[in-house]
Amino acid sequence: ATLLIGALRKKYPDLPIHVHTHDSAGTGVASMVACAQAGADAVDTATDSMSGMTSQPSVGAVLASLEGSDLEPGLNVHHVRAIDTYWSQLRLMYSPFEAGIHGTDNEVYEHEIPGGQLTNMMFQASQLGLGAQWAETKKAYEQAN
Repeated sequence: ATLLIGALRKKYPDLPIHVHTHDSAGTGVASMVACAQAGADAVDTATDSMSGMTSQPSVGAVLASLEGSDLEPGLNVHHVRAIDTYWSQLRLMYSPFEAGIHGTDNEVYEHEIPGGQLTNMMFQASQLGLGAQWAETKKAYEQAN
């Protein structure tokens, strides 16, 4: 993150840089902080209750990481938490539709399946009766990729 954003900022000092990523490997918060430190103008995050894994990194964790630095965005943490409380409760209504991912997957560096595609493929594999063969499916994707 630092190398890419730093190089872009150096070559194009006036170019607005907005970074979007998913947190599939669990490194999203560190990556977004590094991007901000390297000169990104904006980084995408998600409300804490909807963050992580195939979503974006946690806004709460990014805010806490930037607290007290020159990059602190000045958001009211109590307001951010209040918004998260709302989404956390609303998410419970949609729990039957959850993808079933319960943790990060550092294999993403090998198979390189994008976040949205990963959950879609998991659903399709399950619907085809291939859910138990998910590891083999990811390996096949890696080989085809």
